Amino acid sequence: MTRSITLLALGLILAALVCSIPAGAVVTPLPGQGNQMEILFGVHPNAKTNETITAFIAEHGEIWWHESTYNHTHEYVYIVPANDCEEQLVYLNRIRADEHGGEQSIGQIWIIGCDEALPLAAELTFPKIFAKYPALSDDGGVRSYVENQSPGRYEEFKTGPSRAQVCFINDTGVFTEYIVDLSGGEIISTTYVSEEDLPVNKSAATAQAFSGKPPDARVENIVLRAYDDTIVWEVTVRAGSKADVVQVPADPASGHPPWTATPGFGAVVAVCGIGMGIVLCRKRR
Repeated sequence: MTRSITLLALGLILAALVCSIPAGAVVTPLPGQGNQMEILFGVHPNAKTNETITAFIAEHGEIWWHESTYNHTHEYVYIVPANDCEEQLVYLNRIRADEHGGEQSIGQIWIIGCDEALPLAAELTFPKIFAKYPALSDDGGVRSYVENQSPGRYEEFKTGPSRAQVCFINDTGVFTEYIVDLSGGEIISTTYVSEEDLPVNKSAATAQAFSGKPPDARVENIVLRAYDDTIVWEVTVRAGSKADVVQVPADPASGHPPWTATPGFGAVVAVCGIGMGIVLCRKRR
């Protein structure tokens, strides 16, 4: 009698557990159980319709896969060849997307060496600016620069009623920048700049910006700007409570770069010594 009661209780518990699984839920087998490709496509059906992912699996045959959570909205999905792993595929996946309902979830896809560090997705490095301008995600040059050169910051400048310039800046070691001009949220031009390719590098531009400044002056910010075909250093120099934004042409031979004074700034043109070019100074009020 006691044994019958025990079996009945176990049966009721099992039935309760089965009934508690929501309809349509995907039960993920333990690692190593079953056909890993079929399990992947069952859990992440969007992977089955992605040509890059299916081509990678077809090329390498048997696979295993796992997930790694990045934050509360995204995860990385790793697809690794089961035999002789020389490269692996990793893709960024939106966690809350309804993949079984047809909602797109896959972002950037990387194929990297099995021992290679995964670059941080551009959207996750600077989420605010990529959310503001979705076109940035579709530009291969932007993605490559942000993910491979690891810029530490970006700056956004309004250049017209519906125009903007976004500068991704790597100022550790050799100063480089990726400058993106947008109109109506769409990219109209991009420019990659390295100080190694400029007649006036960062140190020279800083020296020019300090010309005539008091001894306590210091650099508060420095950025490269693109005005049509002219590249200009913009150096913010602060002395006490006063800050001046000094524009130094990266190529003195280019002359006066075209620019429009930003509201709240007055323009002063100063001529430096021979061979130093023209320095434009915008004073903050």
